[in-house]
Formats: sequence, C-alpha cells, structure tokens
Amino acid sequence: MISTVDGGAAAMRAARSDPGGRSQTGAVLARAIRVLIVVTIVMNLVYLGALLLPGDPASVLINVWLALVATWLPVGVFWLVAVRTSFTRWEVILAAAGVTFNAAGDTFFSLAMDSSGNLPSPSLADLGYLLYYPLTMAALLVLVRRQSRRMTGSVLVDSTLAMLGAAAVLAVVLAPVFDDATIDSAPLDAAIAALYPLFDLLLIAIVVGISASPVLRIGPRWQFLLLGLLLFTGADIAYALLNHEDAYSSGTTLDAAWTAGVAFVALWVDGVDRVKPELPRATSDARLLPVPAMAVLAGLAVLLVATQTSVPTVALVLAAAAVALSVVPVMFRQSMLAHVLEGQEKVVARLTALDRSKSDMIGTVSHEMRTPLTSILGFLELVLDETGGPLPKPAKDMLVVVDRNAHRLHDLVGNMLVLTRLESGDTKLATAPVELGRILARATESLQPFALSRDVDLTTTCGDAAIVEGDEAHLERAFTNMMENAVKFTPAAGSVRVAVASGIASAGRSTVVVTVADTGMGIPESDIPQLFDRFFRAANAQNEAVPGTGLGLAITNDIVRSHGGDISVASVVGRGTTFTVTLPVRQGAGS
Repeated sequence: MISTVDGGAAAMRAARSDPGGRSQTGAVLARAIRVLIVVTIVMNLVYLGALLLPGDPASVLINVWLALVATWLPVGVFWLVAVRTSFTRWEVILAAAGVTFNAAGDTFFSLAMDSSGNLPSPSLADLGYLLYYPLTMAALLVLVRRQSRRMTGSVLVDSTLAMLGAAAVLAVVLAPVFDDATIDSAPLDAAIAALYPLFDLLLIAIVVGISASPVLRIGPRWQFLLLGLLLFTGADIAYALLNHEDAYSSGTTLDAAWTAGVAFVALWVDGVDRVKPELPRATSDARLLPVPAMAVLAGLAVLLVATQTSVPTVALVLAAAAVALSVVPVMFRQSMLAHVLEGQEKVVARLTALDRSKSDMIGTVSHEMRTPLTSILGFLELVLDETGGPLPKPAKDMLVVVDRNAHRLHDLVGNMLVLTRLESGDTKLATAPVELGRILARATESLQPFALSRDVDLTTTCGDAAIVEGDEAHLERAFTNMMENAVKFTPAAGSVRVAVASGIASAGRSTVVVTVADTGMGIPESDIPQLFDRFFRAANAQNEAVPGTGLGLAITNDIVRSHGGDISVASVVGRGTTFTVTLPVRQGAGS
C-alpha cells in the first residue's frame, strides 16, 4: 500500500514537473479534434448528397452504414474534448454521454429495423434516444448553473418568459402527437410516445430561454450549439408529425438533419473550454432583445387561436403564463426607472446646491478681496508718484513689481466677479443702442500703450456706423479682452487688426461682424474646442509662460452669447489667430 501511494505521488510530481509533455499531449489532442471535425463535416455533406441522389428508398449503404458513420464521428469529438479538459467540465461529459446514447440508439435501430425501415416500439433504440434528452438538458443546466450568479432578476424573468412562449407554441404544434400518446392502448407505449414530444418541448424551451439571456456564456461558438439543438429537435418534431400522418419514410433528407444537428453541437463543444469565467462577455446583446417580445407575441397568438379552434389545455396555461409574466419586466423596469429618476433628481439638486455654494463663495471672496486691493493700488500710486520725495531706485523697482502684480490680482478678482454674475444670471443687461465703432475706439485707445510697449501695431477699421442693442460696458469688456489677448500673444513687430463689417442676414435680421486678427503664435488645433472654457490655457501659451488666468475668453463668450451673438476662432500655429464675433444689428438701424 505504501509503495503504491508513493508511486502515485511520484507520478503526480513527474507530471507537474513536465509541463512540456502535457502541452505536447494537448497539441496532439487539438490536432486530432480538428481533423475529426473536418471529417465529420465532410461525411455529413456526403451523407446529405447521397440522400439527394435519385432512387427511393436509399440503399442500405447510405441509409445504414453511411448514416452510422456520420452519427458516430461527432461522438469521438465530444469524448476527445472531455479528455482534453481532463473530465473536469460536466457539461462536456453529460453532452458526450447524451450523443453516445443517441448514436447507440441509432445503431440498434439501423441494425434491427425491418426492410421497410420500421422498428416496433418500445425497443432498446428508444432507451438510447430518450436518454439523449435528459443528459443534454442536464449539460445545458450545468452551463446555466455556473452562470446563474451573474443573472439579475430581470434577466431571469426574460428567460422564463421566452421559455413559456416557446413551450406554448410547441404545445399547440405537437397536440396531435400528444393525442396519439393518450389513445395508445399499452401504458408503456403511451409513456414512450408522450416522452418524445415532451422532451422536445422542454429542450427547445431551454434553448430559447438561454438565447434570451445576455449574461450566459455558453462558449465562443454558441451559435452552433443553438443551431444544432434546434435542428435536432426540429427534425424530431417533423418526424413526429409525419409519423402521425403515416407519411414518414426512412432514407430521406430529414435523416440528415439529426446527424447535422449533432455535428453542429460538436463544433460548439470544441470551443467550450476556451471560455474564462472571469472574463466579461464580448458577445453583442443585439440578438437577445427581440426574444422576450416574440415570446409574448407567441403567447398572444396561441390565445387568439384558442378562440377559433380547440387548443390543448397545457398550451393555454403556458400562453396565459407568458402573457401574465410579461407584466413583471414592465413593472420591474418602471420601478427601476423611477428609482433612477429619483436618484438623478437628488444628484441634480445636490450639484445645483454645490454650484450655487461655489458661486456664492467665489463672489464673496472676490468682493472681499476687491476692497483691500483697491486700497493697496491707491497707496502704491501715491508712493510711486513720489509725492513724499524721490524714492531710491531699488525700492522703486520693487514697488513697480508690486504694483504690476496687484493690478493682475485686481483684474482677476474683477473677472471672477463678472463671470460668476453672468453664470448665475444675476446680472441684468442694461440694453441700449450701442455704436460699436465708439466701443472699439475706446478699447484701442486704452490698449495702445500696451501694444507700443510690445512693439505691436494695433489698428481698428470701422466703416459705416454699426449700432447694436446691448450693454455697452459688457460689450467693451468683451472686445477689450479679445484685443488684449491678441496683443499679448503677438511677438514684436507683429500686428493686430480689428475690423467691422456688415454680416449676412440671419433669421430675418441683419448682423454685424467684428474680426480681431493677429500675427501671433497661434493656437494648436486640439486646444480650440476648450478655448472658451474657464481657466483653460492653450498648451503653447503655457510652454511660453505667457501670463494669464484663462478667464478672459470665457467672459467674452458669455457676454457675446447673452447678446444673441456668436463667436468663433480660426488659427494656425506660428501664423496667427482670427476671432470673429457676429452680433444682431439693432432693429431699424443699418450696419
């Protein structure tokens, strides 16, 4: 006993220490599975082609031996995949057992049937066929069980709804088969005859329920699984209905549907072990959305048919359950929507309160800073005027720096106050007829010393008198900001040109266009969309350390928009920038 245990442990250690051997075995299995899948596909095509050959019925070679080869080849694929997964995937083992029993049933049926292709029931073939269904359904339920923790209540309801709708329709379709089973004289024969359509109904209902779920991950080749199962059960239903009419004959293309269905499922099982449970599903959910709706329509159709003809009671129950259950997702989603809307309203209220608090704080801080800054600037002006006597040059230079930075702070405080008031809507425009030429002339005059100090040529051209309806102080601030920016970002020997011209009529009103064009550093194209955001500064302006707060253009944009105008910018790095402001002309005034 001890030596046996030691030997087993040694073998396990050897296996763990030889990953190369395991990978080589896996590669051999993968190649064998691929070859077997190719052979399966070819054999199914050959079988279908042989069944399509003229002649009735098909020969024994086709109807028996070729059919058995096409039936058993996928079985090999299933068991090879089970070996590759070290028999750890129960869905693979159960599915492999199911197709094995189905192939065994086919084998017994083919070898034991009479010359007309019939075999009395019950028989061992029935045992193999009937074991296929519960084993396959068990494999599907293992898949569902593994993924059920990822399914929400709404997904479960949708899947159940799809199952009920599919089952209701099938119950109507298979009603004649169920009737045949109930009138059969032998209890065992009746039970077997009823189990076939019942298993078909359950299997299709489970498949449709899985297809309605957006979270079930049943392998990268889920299409082949669903197609294969639907093809197999569809062939079963067709056989049952044909058999009810005594119209089925062996050796027709219907026989190829069974083998093709199993072959498609074999294609799926080859990829089932490639799914990692922890990875998110990459499959699009677009295929899933119509399934619950179609299930409801199916239930309604069954109920409608029941008003005109006799329908099995079980079909009525299933249809009514599907229609009744359809109310649950609507109620659930309405409840969720109400919760979401309530949450959004709370978030909006909170954000509005925070924004108001921010604006109040900025307004208060800016207002409180403005008074001491004004006092500082006043005393600095008195000191720099040297009214109390000449100042030493070092002291005067330091005071000039203090004065310049105090003015910057004062301008920043003023801009923040204006922007806060504009955003809050507290500032009411003192609208009156405003002549743009006069505003631009004042702005040019105030900025000329700054332009001369930078060796920038600042000129303004204004043709006919352009009169707009607006707040003169705000408009002057907006154009001053634009012109000051243009001068600031233009190097020595550059130029800034301000021009006013008539614009194209918009919405039945005449407009006036003001352009401010410079030959400065320009703005990177990627920065232009954010240019009018608060505190935003272009990348090249930051790299060149050009002073600024990033508020001037934001204020300008708000002022222009509040006057019903529009502002745009065009720029080329290294060549310059052009700002264009379009304002509506005052009614009754020419441009």
